[in-house]
Amino acid sequence: MSSAEPPSRMTLERVIQLGMPVTELSVSTRMEEGLLIQVNRGLYLYADTGELFDGDAYMTFLRGYTKALEVSLPGVIARATGSTVALSNGLSLNVHTRPITTLGVCDSRGVPLLISASEGGSIRLWDVRTGEQRRVGLQQSPTTSLVTYFGPDGKPRIAAGGPEGSLYIWNPQLPVSPRIGRVATRGFNDRVAVQDLLDRSALVSALANVLEPGEGPTVITVEGAWGSGKSTVLEFVRAALATDADKTTRGSRLTVFAADRMLYRPPVRDFEKTLKRTVQSRKNADKPLVASFNPWRHQSSEQVWAGLAKTVIAAAESALTPDLNAKERYWFANNAHRVDRRHLQRQLWKRIYSPLLSFAGLGFGLSLLGALTKLNVTWSWWTTAGLAALGVLHTARRYFFSRASAFLPGELFAGPVTSNAFAAAGTDPLIRDPYYNARSGHLYLVQHDVKAVLDDLAGRGYQLVLLIDDLDRCVPSTTAQVFEAINVFLSDDFPATRFVLGLDSSVVASHVDHAYKELADAKVVAHPDDPSPGWTFLRKLVQLPVRLPRTTEDNVDQVLLAQLGPVHREEQPAELSEFTFTGRSMPDYLAEAEDEQIVIAIERQPLVRDHLRRRLMAQPEQSVREEKRLLNVWQFYLRVLASADVDQACHLVVVAEIAVRWPAYLHRLRGAWVNLADAVEDDVEWGATIARLGYGYGDRKAAANLRKLLQDCNARAVADLANRLF
Repeated sequence: MSSAEPPSRMTLERVIQLGMPVTELSVSTRMEEGLLIQVNRGLYLYADTGELFDGDAYMTFLRGYTKALEVSLPGVIARATGSTVALSNGLSLNVHTRPITTLGVCDSRGVPLLISASEGGSIRLWDVRTGEQRRVGLQQSPTTSLVTYFGPDGKPRIAAGGPEGSLYIWNPQLPVSPRIGRVATRGFNDRVAVQDLLDRSALVSALANVLEPGEGPTVITVEGAWGSGKSTVLEFVRAALATDADKTTRGSRLTVFAADRMLYRPPVRDFEKTLKRTVQSRKNADKPLVASFNPWRHQSSEQVWAGLAKTVIAAAESALTPDLNAKERYWFANNAHRVDRRHLQRQLWKRIYSPLLSFAGLGFGLSLLGALTKLNVTWSWWTTAGLAALGVLHTARRYFFSRASAFLPGELFAGPVTSNAFAAAGTDPLIRDPYYNARSGHLYLVQHDVKAVLDDLAGRGYQLVLLIDDLDRCVPSTTAQVFEAINVFLSDDFPATRFVLGLDSSVVASHVDHAYKELADAKVVAHPDDPSPGWTFLRKLVQLPVRLPRTTEDNVDQVLLAQLGPVHREEQPAELSEFTFTGRSMPDYLAEAEDEQIVIAIERQPLVRDHLRRRLMAQPEQSVREEKRLLNVWQFYLRVLASADVDQACHLVVVAEIAVRWPAYLHRLRGAWVNLADAVEDDVEWGATIARLGYGYGDRKAAANLRKLLQDCNARAVADLANRLF
């Protein structure tokens, strides 16, 4: 097995001509006078310079590898036959073209690499866990003996020699491997994504183009299973359609005088002009106005209609009422038609009446009493006249210059006034709308409010685009209410309005079937190609169904990169400082070098990330939501175990997958994990074990998928972990 990209070349630091065949190599373990290489048990060379050492080498030497065709690495045994290396983990390495002369092991700080040398003179380094060829060195003579050691920069070196009498010192250019730290991520929520992880920019752009004001599909559905990214697509569409509000001059404040005139003679809508504007709105609209409505939060018909009206009105305010003055004037003018104007007008006059006039009246009474009793209180008449004049001026100032909202209930200036089912407990009795009681109830009034707002939006050149999400989460009655509301909007009386629904079509069709199951002719009206009337209802309502594409392998990589960060590769070295080696042993040097290493979170370790990627791509239902669930469970139990072990983290991925894929079966598997692991390769034993755990005929698919998963991993290690955690 070979890597997809050519391996990096090793650097040849020096060649030492010895004049004799190299039959054995060793390296010293202490460094008082510099590291020594022993050749054929009689010749000593300084490893750093290649110069001859003339003293007595009273120190311990570690032997290298000479014609070794079998070596052991952690968890793997490598055996060379001809030009091929077979690994006990099932991989095969066969890049050499000439027979292999010796194998060896190069320790790259906790990540042992296999060395293979051939008669052709090539030396190659391999990652035995993945079969990836990491480095290659080409020399002019075959290698039969080699030894590895650490150079002054803390990186490994390879000394290689053979029958031609030359000693080659290679620098594999391997980085100092980082230490593996504990998991750093703390889980992920289910909020709308802020970046496009699933490459749906083209789909979003096409949807936004279709939704530009003018003729086009009125009802569009963005369809997909739960967790497929419907909400994210709708949010991206909303951002793509966003337009800047019109720049308008600040309106004048609504004074008491203006409010009094409106209450005396409210502005009358020109219904003929409104009708013409409604007809022309589809052609004249040039700006989209986007509003989002989530019916999941409204579980009764009254709440659905009230929430829908509130959503439309809130979105319209940015276009119709750019400032506080315009907002107060707009809503007061609309509400003036639907309150007891005469009663409200009388109350307005009472509230602007200056207190000084009351004092003037009291002064007039006292002055009159003084005159009757023949007291000399001439000054009181002047005082009373002064108070009366000030009172009149104060009242006039309030009437002509004060803000009307300071003297009338605030509900009149904030939106359509409400009554009956929608009136709050503290609603001012002055504005309890008799129009609610006189008409057919809340439905008529909400429709009236929304239509009036849409008419005004059409007059300003806006076309409403209403995004409705999570329809498949609602109860069937709420789903039916939303569809009824859409039908009202689609009537000819309403200005052109566009709808984009995020839903799981199979769930919503089932809701429609349930909501209208009383209809005797439901099956009669069903389309012949549809399995139920609910599907036919969607067929008739929706002009453009958009099915979200499935998640691909590339999407999995993008999600992992966004959620867990980049994978740490050897091209991201942790450079060590230069050291002076005099008077220190090799273990002391290695300990100090270890302190200089960087620490990477375990989720960025290449083997762990590859295992996560492989298991996520093997999921039967690809969705970002399910991927987040698996990652959440995996990182949580890594924290429970306080683990930074690579093998354990890989096994824990399988444990997390079992927990999120088959939560309904976990109670059956408790205490039986080892039995399952032992039986996974035997058909008869597996069937008997599954039967003892209570799996029936209806559970056969889940049992088969569980077995397939356990066969794809170290089942016993996974069972031991599951026994600890569940």
